[in-house]
Amino acid sequence: MIRFENGYVLYALLLIPVLIGLYVYIRYGYQKKLRKYGDISLLKLLMPDTSPTMQHLKFSLICLIWLFLVFALANPQMGSGVEKGKRKGIDIMFCIDVSNSMLAQDYAPNRLEAAKRALLLFVDQLKGDRIGIVVFAGNAFVQLPITSDYAAAMMFISNISTQTVASQGTDVATAIDKAAASMNPPEDKSGVLANQTKTQKVIVVISDGEDHFNEAVDVAAAVAKQGMLVYTIGVGNSIGEPVPVRTSSGRTDYKKDKDGNTVISRLNEQLLRDVAHAGKGSYIHANNAHVGFDILHSELEKIDKTEIEEVVFSRYESKYAVPLWIAFVLLIIEIMLYNKKMFHIRKLAWLKGNPKLPALLLLLLGLYPSILCGQTTQEIKALRQGNKNYSAASRLEKEANDLSAKNRESNQKEIAVKKQQAQQLYEQASTNYLKSKESTGNYYKSLYNQAAALYKQGKYEQAANEITQMIENTPLDDKTKAKAYHNLGNSLMQQGKYQESIDAYKRSLKANPSDWDTKYNLEYAKQKLQVQQQQQQQQQQNQNKEGDKNEQQQQQQQQQRDQQNKDNQQQRQASSAENKERQDDAKRKLDALQMNERKTQEKANRLENQQTRSSKQEKDW
Repeated sequence: MIRFENGYVLYALLLIPVLIGLYVYIRYGYQKKLRKYGDISLLKLLMPDTSPTMQHLKFSLICLIWLFLVFALANPQMGSGVEKGKRKGIDIMFCIDVSNSMLAQDYAPNRLEAAKRALLLFVDQLKGDRIGIVVFAGNAFVQLPITSDYAAAMMFISNISTQTVASQGTDVATAIDKAAASMNPPEDKSGVLANQTKTQKVIVVISDGEDHFNEAVDVAAAVAKQGMLVYTIGVGNSIGEPVPVRTSSGRTDYKKDKDGNTVISRLNEQLLRDVAHAGKGSYIHANNAHVGFDILHSELEKIDKTEIEEVVFSRYESKYAVPLWIAFVLLIIEIMLYNKKMFHIRKLAWLKGNPKLPALLLLLLGLYPSILCGQTTQEIKALRQGNKNYSAASRLEKEANDLSAKNRESNQKEIAVKKQQAQQLYEQASTNYLKSKESTGNYYKSLYNQAAALYKQGKYEQAANEITQMIENTPLDDKTKAKAYHNLGNSLMQQGKYQESIDAYKRSLKANPSDWDTKYNLEYAKQKLQVQQQQQQQQQQNQNKEGDKNEQQQQQQQQQRDQQNKDNQQQRQASSAENKERQDDAKRKLDALQMNERKTQEKANRLENQQTRSSKQEKDW
C-alpha cells in the first residue's frame, strides 16, 4: 500500500498542464515566424542540424523531472508490514450533541465549534488510549467505532456538524446506549464475550443538556453496572442564548416557537449532574477557553490504565529517495542532450514523425490523470474494507434468517448474537464508506454503498438522502441509475412515503424496463398507497360521523338542559305560590288570635270597672 505523507504537495503537479500549454503556444509562434521567411521544407534544408524531436525530448524530460521532484517532496510511504507491541490506556467513547441548540453563540463561534476545537486538542494529547465517536440529536449513531487511529478520529471530528443527524432533538439516553453497545464486544456461540479485555471504558457526553427524553439517568445507571464510567461536559450557560438559523434568503435569523417567540437555549446542568452521578463519573462545566477538557484529562489520568498486548500498528517506510534519484538521473540526461541532431538519435526512428505532439508528451498526458489519482489510495482502501464489512454483515444476517426459519427456541440466543454482530459490521462499513468520500466527495460507489449500509441499519431517511445526493451530483449510466432509483424507492416505502416511492420506481423502470423486482415493488407500493388512501378516507368519514354524533349529542344535551330549566322554573313558581298561601294562612291565624286577645282584654276591663263602682269609697279627711 502506498500513501503520501504530504499529500497537499501533489497539487504542484497542476503546473505540468500549464507548462505543456505554454510550450505548444511557443512552438506554434515559432512555426508561424518561420513561414514568414519562406517555405518550411526549404528552410529545413538550410538548417540541417535543427531537431524539433530533440527539443520535444528535452521538454518532456523537464516535465518528468518536475513530476518526480514533487513526488519526492510529497514523501511516498510504503507499508504492508505490521509490528506487535503493547499499549497502556483506556477506551473513551465521546458522545457529541449535534442538535440545533449547539449553534447558540454563547461560546465563540458557537457551542459545537468550540467543543470540536477543544476535542481536537484533547485527542492530540492522547497516548495509548483508544477513542470512538457517537453523534446524537433526535437519534444517535456511531460515527467512528473504537480505534487507536487518532488521525482518522480528528478527521471525523472536523467533519461533525448539525447536519450529521437528520432528526432534531436531544436524546442523551440513546447516545449513551449506543456508546456502551459499541464498546462491548459481541458474544460468540458459547456465550463468552469475544476479544474480551480488562480495559477501563469511559463514556464522555458533550451536550447542553436540553434533553427531550427522560431515560438518560436510568441508562447511565445501567451502564455503570457494566463497569463503565459516564462523564458529562456541559456546554453553554444557564442564562441562555437564542439559536441562530439561516433563512431561505440567506440572512441570519433566530429560531422561534409556534407562538412566534424567540427560543432561548439554556444549559441544563441538573440533568448532566444526575447523569454523571448515576454513571459514577463527574460533571464538568465547560469554560470558554478549553471547554473543560483540561479537567477531563486530569480526571482520566487518575484511572488505572491496563497494559494490552498484541496491538497491531501499521508501519510505513519513507521512499522519497527513489523519485529523488530518478529526478537527478533525468536532470543529468537533459543536460547532456542538445537541441541539435545527434548521430545516435537517428536510430530512434520512432521519435520522428509529428513534431507537434511527440510520443513522450502523449505518454505523459495519458499517465497524468492516474498520477493525480495517487492521493485517493487511502479512500479506495477504505471503500474495499467497507465492502468486506458489508459482505460479512450480509452473510451473518442470512445465517440469522436461516436459523429463524427453523423456528427453534434454542436458536434464539444465537440469532440475536448474529444480528448484533451484523449491525456492528454495517456500522463499520458506514464508517469506511465515509472515509472513502473524503477526497472523492461524489464518488458514486461510496455513496451507493453508504446508502445500502444505512438501509440495513434501519436509517431509511439517511439512506434516501445519500442516494438522492448520488443521483443529483454524479453522472450515472442507465444500469446504475436504475439500481439507485430502485433503492431510493425502497427507502421511501419504508418511511411510508408511498407516492414518492412510486415515482422512484417509475424512474428506475424508465432506465431499465426489464427489471421485474422493480415492477413487483411498484405494484406493491401502489397497493400500499391505495390502502393508505382508504384508511385516510375511512378516518375522515369516522371523524365526520363522530362530529355529527357529537353535534346530535350536544343538541340533545341542550334540549335536556332547556327542559330541566323549564321544570325548575315551574317548580320555583309552584313553590312560590305555596309559600304565599302559607303566609296568608299564618296571617289570618295571627289576626284571629289578636282579635280573641282584644276581646278577652275588653271583657276583663269591663268586669274590673263594674267591681270598682260597686265597692264603697272612704274619704280621707
